Amino acid sequence: MKKVIFSDEEFEENLQHLNRLMEEAEILPYPNAKELIFSILKYFDSVHREPLSRMMEMLKEKDPSLRKDIEGDFSVKTMLGLYDLVEVKEPEPTVEKDKVLGFVSMEEVTVLNPEKNKEWLELGNVKDLVEKKLYAKNFERVNFLISKVDKKVYAVENQCVDSILPIDSGKLEEHFLICPWHGCRYDLKTGIAENHPQKKLEVYPVEIEEDGLLKVEISY
Repeated sequence: MKKVIFSDEEFEENLQHLNRLMEEAEILPYPNAKELIFSILKYFDSVHREPLSRMMEMLKEKDPSLRKDIEGDFSVKTMLGLYDLVEVKEPEPTVEKDKVLGFVSMEEVTVLNPEKNKEWLELGNVKDLVEKKLYAKNFERVNFLISKVDKKVYAVENQCVDSILPIDSGKLEEHFLICPWHGCRYDLKTGIAENHPQKKLEVYPVEIEEDGLLKVEISY
């Protein structure tokens, strides 16, 4: 397929730049501006996802071979993957065989996965939570949301997997959280996406004390 405007590398660079801009928008000190940005993105997303979904269904019915060719294009597949219209597999890490490693002193060894800080946050009385309402919270740049479903409280990451978009404007169906951007259905109990087991939101421990005080343990 002929490349137009951007090469695959340039397309990926633009996508990474967009993600960085979204991260900056996430920490804006002006709540109204932040809400406006994400509201615009929400509608921007919806007016793209619907026609793309219809287009892929038409291709599936009328020209499966063309659909296969389209899905083979890097930039097109990346975009369709953002809307959960195709499955995008993560590349497997390459392992170099028969490679002899030189001696590394203990002073040069660093912890690849440093232990995260953990802190219990007090979030008020559980009785104040409205059933099946999503509450967005932020602590130390950790965005998470809490919700009470069938008198049980859940706390999960407030960011759709493979995206930096918040999902607190989504909706709940029983104990499933539906992403407003891509339609992903996450189980609040496990954080796992219903139709994509490889996608998983981080789940945070929840405790309720005898006096009803709600506490959530956040890692950062």
